[in-house]
Amino acid sequence: MKFKTKIDNFGRIVIPKKIRDEFGISKSSEIEINTSDNDEIIIKPGTSKPFVENKDGVLVVCSEPVGPLEDIFKGDREERIRTILGDIEI
Repeated sequence: MKFKTKIDNFGRIVIPKKIRDEFGISKSSEIEINTSDNDEIIIKPGTSKPFVENKDGVLVVCSEPVGPLEDIFKGDREERIRTILGDIEI
């Protein structure tokens, strides 16, 4: 696949949608920019996986936990209990 694009006044380039879709590049995706010895600029998708992948027709969330899941579940559970009980004293 080969495309031509232009650099705007701020030095940005637009990666064509067809290429972004093929490589799973979306807003805030990391990309790697390198140069070669023969005056080429090489742009590669970052190593991070897309947030959601289609695996055999099933959408799967691909992310790393932000902390221990037990702590997250405990905090959510306690918040739900407070919401349900409201002002009730136990």
